[in-house]
Amino acid sequence: MKKISSPPNQGIPGVYGLLLLDVVSRWGYSAETLFTPFHLNVEQLAEPEYRISLPVANELISYARDLTGESTLGFHLGTQMRISIHGFIGYAIMTAHDISDALVLANRFIQLRMPFLQLYFSTFGEKATLQLQCHIDLEPLRTEIVMGLSFGIMTMAKALTGIQNLHSDIDFDFPMPDGLEKYMDLLKQQYHMQFEQPHLIASFDKQYLGLKMVNADPIASQIAINQCEAELSAFGERRRLSMRVRDILTHAEQHYLSIEHVADHLHMSDRTLKRQLAAEGTSFSTLVDEVRYRHAISLLSRTDYSLELISDQLGYSDVANFSRAFKRWNGRSPNNWRKDPYL
Repeated sequence: MKKISSPPNQGIPGVYGLLLLDVVSRWGYSAETLFTPFHLNVEQLAEPEYRISLPVANELISYARDLTGESTLGFHLGTQMRISIHGFIGYAIMTAHDISDALVLANRFIQLRMPFLQLYFSTFGEKATLQLQCHIDLEPLRTEIVMGLSFGIMTMAKALTGIQNLHSDIDFDFPMPDGLEKYMDLLKQQYHMQFEQPHLIASFDKQYLGLKMVNADPIASQIAINQCEAELSAFGERRRLSMRVRDILTHAEQHYLSIEHVADHLHMSDRTLKRQLAAEGTSFSTLVDEVRYRHAISLLSRTDYSLELISDQLGYSDVANFSRAFKRWNGRSPNNWRKDPYL
């Protein structure tokens, strides 16, 4: 099998391949069996800077599913996830003051580990929520990442607080994976899950936010945060193209510029722009959606703007098309959002 390399800080950190090995070893398979077809080894994956490209990671998870006959590896990845595998981010979270501080850190630094992920933490409404956006479409990789992180966050929260009876509601934006039903009796004790929902969202009691970390250490946490900030600064430089595209779209008089227009502004072909954005774990359409959504929220907050005017400013041919797009982004219609933004 041809080995595909990843650009620096793109793809899946190698240490997550070791977590997959930890899971697969339950079925009696060795590192050689799992990794040799992909020209990988344990020493290589343990290197802090090593990344597995997304195509190889997708093939690796598919191969692991075939080996084990288990179609729900994400569940096992989540239940075996430890905070230590996340490096300095994990150390900063582990030594944070409480769950609220930990979630703020996760929100800020998650893209250092997986640049195609975004995590939104909110305390609006009756419950606290975590919304995850995963900007890849490779399957089964996307499903397994989402399942692993969703269950992994709760697994790590229990270990970090020393409290085992934590519960959450989780909405998944894909059908229930085959084979998950055999774990449902166990899962129902901790989670209320819904599948095929508009967004990936976990919600939980706000009282959890004040739960103290058993390893809280303000000095150690600040040292780890400083390291993460340094990484984030360097990471931003490497991701400068997507940042420049987002900036062009945000400040353009028209918020529906074509990829050809933006590519011309950057003095490159649209094909090159697509390729380089893909290497950064995103796409032009994803960036357009991000900018349009932010602008839509801003305009909807103004009562003097009709939906017709907002649709026109965002480049939609009519209100119906804008409403469909907004519901895809937010899960609610523009009118519904405007009545109560914090519902």
